[in-house]
Order: sequence, then C-alpha cells, then structure tokens
Amino acid sequence: MTRDRYFLVGVSALIITAFLWGAYWYKSSEAKRIEALTMQSREQLVRPYSPSLGPADAKVTIVEFLDPECEACAGFYPSVKKVMAEFKDNVRLVIRYMPFHPNSPYAVGILEGARKQGKYWEALETLFLRQPEWASHHAPKPELLMGYMKDLGLDVDRIKATTQDAEQQSRLQQDQQDGTVLGVTRTPSFFVNGKPVQNLGYEELRSAVETSLKNP
Repeated sequence: MTRDRYFLVGVSALIITAFLWGAYWYKSSEAKRIEALTMQSREQLVRPYSPSLGPADAKVTIVEFLDPECEACAGFYPSVKKVMAEFKDNVRLVIRYMPFHPNSPYAVGILEGARKQGKYWEALETLFLRQPEWASHHAPKPELLMGYMKDLGLDVDRIKATTQDAEQQSRLQQDQQDGTVLGVTRTPSFFVNGKPVQNLGYEELRSAVETSLKNP
C-alpha cells in the first residue's frame, strides 16, 4: 500500500506540474499573441504618412476615419475641433480616409495636394463647410473643388498632379485596407488610444479622451 500510495502521489504531482506548466505556457503564448495584435493594430491605426494635428508625444491620440463627402463627418467636425481645443497639447488628431462616396477619392487627392502646400486643415474645413455645394447626392459638382483651392491661394496645377499620383492612390488603398481590418463600417469612426469609440457624439468622444488621460 505504501508503494502504491507513493506511486499515486508521484503521478498526481506530475499531472499537477504538467497542468501548471501548460497553463503558464498558454498564458504566456496568449499574452504574446495579444501583444502582437496590439502592435499590429497600432500600425494599422497610424501610418507614417497620415495627416496629424497636435504634438507627436501627446498622451492621447485620436484617430478619425473620415470621408470628405460624408455629411456626418462634416456635421461632427466642429465637435472634433472643440475636443482638440479643450485638451490642447494633451491630444493629437490623426486623419485616415475611408471613402465610401463616389467623389471621395478625388476629394482626398485634393486634400493631400493642399497638404503639400501647407494648407491641409484649411482645405479640409473648406470642403466640409461647402459640402452642400459640391457633394449634393442628386447633383454633385466635384469640379467646384479646384475653385475652392484657388480661393485658398493654392497652386491648382500642383494639386491636380497629386490627384493623379500613384503614391497617393496607394496610400488611400492602404487606409481602406486598414479601416476594413479595424472594423470601420461607417464614417466618421474614432479610436482613442487604440480603443474604438462606440457611439458618435461630442460627450462620448470627450469622455473617451478624458478617460485615456486618467488611465494612459
């Protein structure tokens, strides 16, 4: 009986050790998997070429997937500006494109052309403010966009070149791919420090930023 008892104790100890080792290995592997996914998500959220506003070392990064022809994006833009003004140097805004509307790729090219001339944010605001003129669902007039850029004092020939640039088109495709992987199905869509903001609203966005500042 004594030998049998020792044998059973030994077998039990081996089983427990194997179980604990297996649990440790699984936990370690899962942690590495999650870390890898997190790093991948960070890459998909912010690309080196993405337009951004605010300090690069800000405690909070807001990533917005937008569509220049989207009415909701234009309507919510003042709320984005309000949040940025309220939190100032603690927040960085990064823009990604998700062109769901037919004239959006062209509008994105114009925005990027304006960025090369140092007037990206002025161009974005102009496109949003004058959206009812050029982006009417019944009778869109994208040809008006170049006139808006000329009013901003920009070289429209340089902007035209950007709208046809292969690198710009590749970047737009990358934005679309990243947005799809991240589950973006509408615009605007926001991520605050990597976490999606589920409901669209000023208070929701502000609360997400405030929470991230308290728990970076």
